[in-house]
Amino acid sequence: MSHRTLPSLVGLLVAVLVGGGLYWFAENPGLALATGITWGGGVAIMLYTARRFPSLYTRDTGDNTRWLVLGTVLLTVPATVGLGSSFPLPFDLRVGLQFLVIGTGFVGIAVATVAELERNTA
Repeated sequence: MSHRTLPSLVGLLVAVLVGGGLYWFAENPGLALATGITWGGGVAIMLYTARRFPSLYTRDTGDNTRWLVLGTVLLTVPATVGLGSSFPLPFDLRVGLQFLVIGTGFVGIAVATVAELERNTA
């Protein structure tokens, strides 16, 4: 197996595991499919980034850390508070939507990171 296909295969594995687990938990095929694809794609993009730009994960500077923390907080709070127990949905569907919202933010951060890194190295 080449290092080029590893991110895709790991992403596919994550997509199947997340989607299958969420389908088992929430029994909603559309939500399970969307969430699995989102998390699998995000993991594949992050592995691609780590392979293509290894210095991104080995720097000790805090320049990017504050933006990653801010992005994480601004995605996690709406998913947990906005879709909290007061939201009128069954628990399993609410948890599935929380995974989807956080996964979508994860993909957004990953894609923006790759786009900026490739723009700066071109």
